[in-house]
Amino acid sequence: MLPDTPLNTITGGRTLPAADTLLSVRGLKKVYSTDGGDIEAVRDLTFDLGKNELTCLVGPSGSGKTTLLKCIAGLLAPTEGEVVLGGEKITAPPKNMAVVFQEYGRSLFPWLRVAENVELPLKNAGMPKAQRAELVAEALENVGLDHVPRSYPWQLSGGMQQRVAIARAIAYQPEVLLMDEPFAAVDAQTRADLEDLVRRVRKRLGISILFVTHDIDESVYLGERVIMLSSSPTVVQQDLIVDLGEERDQLETRSLARFTELRHFVYEQIQLAKRGARADVAAT
Repeated sequence: MLPDTPLNTITGGRTLPAADTLLSVRGLKKVYSTDGGDIEAVRDLTFDLGKNELTCLVGPSGSGKTTLLKCIAGLLAPTEGEVVLGGEKITAPPKNMAVVFQEYGRSLFPWLRVAENVELPLKNAGMPKAQRAELVAEALENVGLDHVPRSYPWQLSGGMQQRVAIARAIAYQPEVLLMDEPFAAVDAQTRADLEDLVRRVRKRLGISILFVTHDIDESVYLGERVIMLSSSPTVVQQDLIVDLGEERDQLETRSLARFTELRHFVYEQIQLAKRGARADVAAT
């Protein structure tokens, strides 16, 4: 039997007090112009990301998750609305934000060693060599790769390559880390290890993470919050607080009745979003 404790969820995006807010998305809308007319990918998104918070973003395929992430990262200009980081409106990629993509193999340079891949953004930013070396060593230690700094990416497993990509992002010392389905291409055991790695790194470094995933179980295991998006054109359908505690374990946490209840709610919302999309198509 599932527990009777009510779920802490609201319809639409959750907003936070200014003192607790690091990143704000306000009335975000994105329309693409094509030869066949305008396509409204994101309709109206509003939510806040708190300081040292790990929030997961889930939604049906094609719901605009990557479009949203690109707008937040300053890689894509919104049609309406704004994204504010630390009180400053984002109009270009901010210096205190880093992104980890799904295609980790494409993001690493095979002719550079592990440490050189991690160092590259710091070098491009003009950081002194001694400081670069210190940050690279610290980042590799944080992701458990301090024993392979002189290896090449192609000599490593897929999971280790993704750790290099994460190390490169955190070496940049971001306040916000955006992760776009970063574990989709690795096996289940490696995925579990990387999930625990992300939670440890977030806690140790005190950064905020917005994590996009298709995996409902992953969203509940990882996040302090799960934001569920509707089908395109996208709005925030539900915003759920995950009350599983700070310390989590792949076996123990996933066997909890509360985990099952939370997972059930998120899955139900995604199915509702899918049915809504099919109903919209049938009506046209």
